[in-house]
Amino acid sequence: MEGKYFRSGWRRTLFLLCLPTAAVLLAIYEAHGGTGLVCRFYRLTGLYCPGCGSGRAVRALLKGQIWVSFCYNPLLWILGPPAFACVIREYIRILFPRLGWKPIMLNRFVVIFCTVLVFGFWLLRNLPAFSFLAPGP
Repeated sequence: MEGKYFRSGWRRTLFLLCLPTAAVLLAIYEAHGGTGLVCRFYRLTGLYCPGCGSGRAVRALLKGQIWVSFCYNPLLWILGPPAFACVIREYIRILFPRLGWKPIMLNRFVVIFCTVLVFGFWLLRNLPAFSFLAPGP
């Protein structure tokens, strides 16, 4: 299915332009003082979700404030680099099918480990004893 969908030249070109266009729009948004996204889960419950602080963490990282970025969301520093590498690899695989790369297949252990890590982080950052995991420097 996937190979059939991206076989068309215009679809591949459109897909090729999506990631750079999103990066340029984000840069323009940030340059004009973007305030980031408001977490709906936090707004409704008053509890932090696993992603709370990720937008501020990325913004701080782009400004070179590594420690501040880590304080906003440490989970982003643990799962972000491998996830980013997988996304870029799949992006390249779809754009250049002649490379013959196979899709990334995660084994069950990796999926279970990441799921436990995310839910554990979610639980801990909302407990008073682990308030240092709450978003913010």
